Amino acid sequence: MIRFSTKPLDNKSTLEDIFGEDDELGLLNVEPLKAKAIAVDLTVKQFAEIVTFYKLYGRLPQETLAAPFEEKLLARRLHSIKGNPVQCEHLQAQDEFGLLTNSNSEPAEPVTATYISKSELVTSLSDIFDDDDDGLLDFAEPDIFSLRHVHADKKEQPDEIAQRQPCVDYPRYEPLFNVLHDRLKNGIFSLDRFTHKLKIAEGDFFILNGLVGYVASVGETLEQYSGYNARLHLVFENGTEMNMLYQSLTHGLVRDKEGRKVQLDGHFLRPSSEVIPTGIVYVLATLSTNPTLAPYKNNLYKVGFTEATVEERVKNAEKDSTFLEAKVRIVSTNQCFNINAQKLEALAHGFLASRRLNVTLKNKNGQVYTPKEWFNVPLVTVLSVIKHIMDGTISRYRLDNTTGKVVPKVLEHTAK
Repeated sequence: MIRFSTKPLDNKSTLEDIFGEDDELGLLNVEPLKAKAIAVDLTVKQFAEIVTFYKLYGRLPQETLAAPFEEKLLARRLHSIKGNPVQCEHLQAQDEFGLLTNSNSEPAEPVTATYISKSELVTSLSDIFDDDDDGLLDFAEPDIFSLRHVHADKKEQPDEIAQRQPCVDYPRYEPLFNVLHDRLKNGIFSLDRFTHKLKIAEGDFFILNGLVGYVASVGETLEQYSGYNARLHLVFENGTEMNMLYQSLTHGLVRDKEGRKVQLDGHFLRPSSEVIPTGIVYVLATLSTNPTLAPYKNNLYKVGFTEATVEERVKNAEKDSTFLEAKVRIVSTNQCFNINAQKLEALAHGFLASRRLNVTLKNKNGQVYTPKEWFNVPLVTVLSVIKHIMDGTISRYRLDNTTGKVVPKVLEHTAK
């Protein structure tokens, strides 16, 4: 039971009398509040990082697939700042290079938030590990990943990782898929659910994950694997190709409930050996005297595609913003046979995307435009990219964003 006292409180005339009493429990020993730290101007700090990037690389940060994580983040921040007139005015004193006035796109609607969450830019594990500024992920391999007292046969790792990429000579294979569908429809060919009793050989068709594929060639048998295994060159109906191990393909077909092999009933379909010209991929250099282009002219090239002659394509270059409204010099031409030249051009543009010319120009009518097919890279880079696309080895290389050179990818192999 709790009892409450009804004894009246002693009269205290002032607060000093109250605080002057003995504070046996120390209830009044309160430390004064600390002064708040001066708030950091986050917008100024973020813009300073963008200016530093511009000083180092001579261009604005870009949010492309090939761009490093930090560059993507700076590009998003710059876009956010440009879209807010209040912030642009606030940063005028720091904008020594006019980065906020030379916009390559229409201003966005004003936004209230100035902080771009890094989580919005994380699209892969590489982004996470690239953003480890504090070295939090730099630790020794934990014991949980180390096998002890376990004896197992070690397998050699494949010499290349199977990756699907656009097939530049798909025009040779496309008629095969048309014939395949016609004969399936007419009952000449049939489909069998794939099991390990079936085999895959050169010239076979299959259906994996809903996509029709064709075995264009079979390489040498790889001895480091138990059982038969070889590198297969596969071409798919959607215009892509890849190199895959025999066992990987057959295991995938077995796991796929809809995995099928096409029974050709003694018929064989092979790509035509007829040489068919499919277009020209060309490289141009500009002869423009525009001062905006002066810093780039020594390493500025356009990659394009035409089904006519290159001379015919560029005869009106001075009137076409595609050619920077100036005369051009033809540097290189590549006549393509049995290759989709337009797709080759698109692949080259994608590979060089991080080095695309990042300037805003005005045409003779005063309209603003941004060049899309000009790249600030050495000539040897452009020619190497075209060569590697044509010989099918482009997936083994990457573009160094700093030097603009083509360098081999580093494939990490599991320790043997």
